Amino acid sequence: MTRALLTAAALLLLPLPASALCPEITRDEIIKHAKTGVGCKYVWGGTCWDPNNKSWKGADCSGYVTKCWQIPKASKYTDCLPHYYTTATFDTGTTHWTHISRSALQKGDALNYRASGKGHIVIYYSGDKWGAAQVYEARGTAYGIVHRTKTVSSSYKARQRHRLKSGTTPATYPLMTISAAVQTITSQQRDLCQRGKSKGIFDWWVGQETEVHVHLKNSGTAVAKNVKVKLWLGEPHVKAVKWNIYTDWKAGGKFILNDTDGMQKIPHSNPGKAFELWLSALSINETKRIKLRVKAARFSHGVADHPEVRAWISNVDGYYGKSDWGTKATNTKGYQKQNGGDLRASVLTDVLAKETCDGKDNDCDGKTDEDNVCGKGKPDGSGVGPSPDRSGATPAPDTGGGNKGKADAAAPPPEFTSAEGCSVSGGASAPFAGATCLLGVLLLMLARRRGQS
Repeated sequence: MTRALLTAAALLLLPLPASALCPEITRDEIIKHAKTGVGCKYVWGGTCWDPNNKSWKGADCSGYVTKCWQIPKASKYTDCLPHYYTTATFDTGTTHWTHISRSALQKGDALNYRASGKGHIVIYYSGDKWGAAQVYEARGTAYGIVHRTKTVSSSYKARQRHRLKSGTTPATYPLMTISAAVQTITSQQRDLCQRGKSKGIFDWWVGQETEVHVHLKNSGTAVAKNVKVKLWLGEPHVKAVKWNIYTDWKAGGKFILNDTDGMQKIPHSNPGKAFELWLSALSINETKRIKLRVKAARFSHGVADHPEVRAWISNVDGYYGKSDWGTKATNTKGYQKQNGGDLRASVLTDVLAKETCDGKDNDCDGKTDEDNVCGKGKPDGSGVGPSPDRSGATPAPDTGGGNKGKADAAAPPPEFTSAEGCSVSGGASAPFAGATCLLGVLLLMLARRRGQS
């Protein structure tokens, strides 16, 4: 008798466990168990495998179905239990399963073949119940455990596990969030200008540079694939100087340069007003940081509406897409929750400047064009300075004399010290101009003195 036949006989002679109730299980849980074995080895008579070490041990077709169905009891994938069930027992027995018609076949049920002492069993997943079906199976030594399309002949009989419970295993999906924060400039307050709408806004001076940190995190239960993020800056007031991509994955709580930093098509320095970065995949609980160095390029306080740095996730394969800041996002099954499924973030700034002659309060001190920035003749910022004395006359000082009822002989009446008006005491006016005006004034003065003598 060959070794194979002796082994087969030994398997058939194994005592079956007592027919206690097997644990309840959902169809999705059966498929979840089946997926963990894909890529592992086929080992005849095997009942166990290690999802993290595909080369360790393995299972044959019936041992694989037994583990995925978790019969006769719950066990870990690495628990190598006795080989209780074979295609022969699945063919005739009903210990933990029921014989059903092929038309009643559903996800997680089994299709068993047995004829002439040979057999095979697979787990049905989807597709044609009578032909090309998607199955999970321990296919053979040359193939291992696989997930594939298999043409299932009519010789295969359907089997359904006992104690299937309703409900499904919670779906697995990436759960993405995005945030943006501007970094404080050393030895400088963040809110330099607390006047009007600038209160509470990050302020900085023309020519200064700082960093904006954009964080993308996957706190879901599945890897986020082909992740892309778009950035936009409020030029000409704020400009991008340089960017880099970091990750905290296996970095001991720190951020290290990510390999995607060197895989981009755009330049690191001066990338422009708007650009997109490819972050590849984000593992579960991984955070990636875009460190964006920015510069205050032009005065904005009171001129522009808080120049922004914007960032939004533009793609996560199979789950999310958003082409532009203002467009509606495609949020598959509503899995993404931040901002109601709108994965975007921004920072607002105000750029201050040294006071210049422009009618604006550039330095946010409550004054406009102060410190004579517009030159002589506009010292008060009003835009209209005092009129210069174009007569060439110097106002005479008040002598303090006690002449009552008479004009001070040492100085002409105040109303005659300017050539602008040609006015006389008592409200009279001489409608003259230039030399004619001056001559008229002299004649009126002479007539007045004669009248007083």
